[in-house]
Amino acid sequence: MQKGNGDYMLRNIIKYLIALAAVGLLSILYNTYYMGILFLTLAAIPFLMFALLSYLYGSVKAELVSVIHVAKKGEVIPVSVQVDNPTIFPATYIKIYLTYKNSYSDQIYKKNFMVSVDAKTKASIICNLYSEYAGNLEVTLNGIRIYDYLRFFSMKKRKKTELTVAILPTYYELQQNQLLNLHNNIVESDYYSPVKSGDDPSEVFAIREYREGDRQQRIHWKLSRKQDQLMIKEFSDPLNCSILLFVDLCVPENMNRMLFMDSMLECVLSLSYSFLLAGQMHYFTWYEERHGVCRRIRVSQEKDLFEAVDGLLHVLPYSSLTDALTAYQAQYPKEQYSNLIFVTGEQPRKRTETLSLLKAMNRQVIYLGEIDNQPGTKYFPNEVIRRIGEVGVSLASVDAHHVRRDMEQLRLE
Repeated sequence: MQKGNGDYMLRNIIKYLIALAAVGLLSILYNTYYMGILFLTLAAIPFLMFALLSYLYGSVKAELVSVIHVAKKGEVIPVSVQVDNPTIFPATYIKIYLTYKNSYSDQIYKKNFMVSVDAKTKASIICNLYSEYAGNLEVTLNGIRIYDYLRFFSMKKRKKTELTVAILPTYYELQQNQLLNLHNNIVESDYYSPVKSGDDPSEVFAIREYREGDRQQRIHWKLSRKQDQLMIKEFSDPLNCSILLFVDLCVPENMNRMLFMDSMLECVLSLSYSFLLAGQMHYFTWYEERHGVCRRIRVSQEKDLFEAVDGLLHVLPYSSLTDALTAYQAQYPKEQYSNLIFVTGEQPRKRTETLSLLKAMNRQVIYLGEIDNQPGTKYFPNEVIRRIGEVGVSLASVDAHHVRRDMEQLRLE
């Protein structure tokens, strides 16, 4: 597009020079006052155009404004470029340079277009963008190029402005019969209900006056003597946070990174969302290579899930050299769980030994890849299934191209 504009400007200059030469020749042949004035006026036009262009260049400003900050994948994303022309001259030719990219990809897309802005006017130009994959859409206004009225000259303002639009992944509720037997296995918990008392004597929920039927063992004798009446200790109710949902963000070789991340987010967020709707508190964790630590979020309410979504949209995938499970084990060496769900794009045999060292009653690997319509464990050699079964790990698979279909057939163990 830039080359086309350059050719157009060159043609305009050539036409102008031909016209100037013709008028100059006529003024010599006829040698009249009027022809001389016409020639001088025509000769002065480029200087006038350049002066007006310089004035507009110093006065016209542009900035990038997001109409929305969050969108679903596949939706139209309107982005506004606001151009302010405070001068008394209209800016008839302004070229806007936009680039945008998904944070999970290195591919940059360009979008350039021409606009006109009247004198003393602020104009908003809407540019509709689109992303078929989840992630952060990074939009950059690289600058504007202003042309004079005859398009002899142009000047580019290179001041950059940037904005980010979060493209949310798709996630949905799984059927109750697909989920774990959530409440049967409860391990020791450090989290207690803020609204309900229970039977855990390691934590006191509240102190209240004695009521008929209260057990003698719960009388707080020291406080009762001080208050001169019987006071009862209410114990806390431990919350069952015994499920660990671990997301391995290592992108398999020869797989599109945006497809992998989009499919991974759809898979793990659907699991977390389903646990949340079922009233099952759980840990949601992933490895952040930039900081060298595992980030863990305890999901007990909707805002926790949104925090996890935001965190995953800002983290970048890593290479196969990173052992996220080992990093987690080093960070939380004494934790134990009723269920460990490890979602990965790597072949399961690579992490079998590390998985077996984590303290969990049940361990399950969900393999995400381009499986070519071979559902379940049929995709894996019998030797792989046998080896991971020997260390107490079950196996399931999800095709990255048909996540919802396979998630609806998934059974957690």
